[in-house]
Amino acid sequence: MFPRCGEVRVHHWAHKSKVACDPWWEPETDWHRNWKNEFPLRWQEQVFTDQDTGEKHIADVRTLAGLILEIQHSHLDPNERRAREGFYKNMLWVVDGSRLKGDRKKILGWRDALTEIIQGSERTNLFLIRDANELFPSDWLQSPVPICFDYLGPNAETETAPTQLFLLYPGTVHGCRLVEPLPRDGLLRAIYSERVHMPAVRGILQNVSRLRLSRKRS
Repeated sequence: MFPRCGEVRVHHWAHKSKVACDPWWEPETDWHRNWKNEFPLRWQEQVFTDQDTGEKHIADVRTLAGLILEIQHSHLDPNERRAREGFYKNMLWVVDGSRLKGDRKKILGWRDALTEIIQGSERTNLFLIRDANELFPSDWLQSPVPICFDYLGPNAETETAPTQLFLLYPGTVHGCRLVEPLPRDGLLRAIYSERVHMPAVRGILQNVSRLRLSRKRS
């Protein structure tokens, strides 16, 4: 269970004002709104002003600790992605991995593609993949912030889609990408505990880079 601060959910309000003031705005799916509604209402749709351009941007979620969540269903132009990342900096993407048939198919091979990091006899639930393009949408692989792929979006093939999320860490470690499969409530715990803030993410990557790895297939 996660706190929602006793706030009553209301019907999602029309976005005409958002269209006028935020060039990054896009229509929302139920999947998008359901993700936002995992968090207290007062954290949602936080308004920021770009001091250089005067443009207003509305973040899907901003936690009390300052982490921005942007929830993305549709295709996102790489230039816009970089602009949002440069503007928000300490952020996490939640991306609908079910949007394209090819992406839905690729993730089915995750158990064979990922190699788990083992510390002594302890499993870590952290995995390495040499070529992240084997599993994940290529448009997102250059992002400098964490990305969580959700394959139970609007186009999900529910009989075969993985129920867990896949948190893809930025950058490389030991020449690979770091991946953490986790349930939805596991991601929420990571957000509330600040484990997916950029300083914490950099710490995780540094710790993994120092390991002399013994690896075991998932």
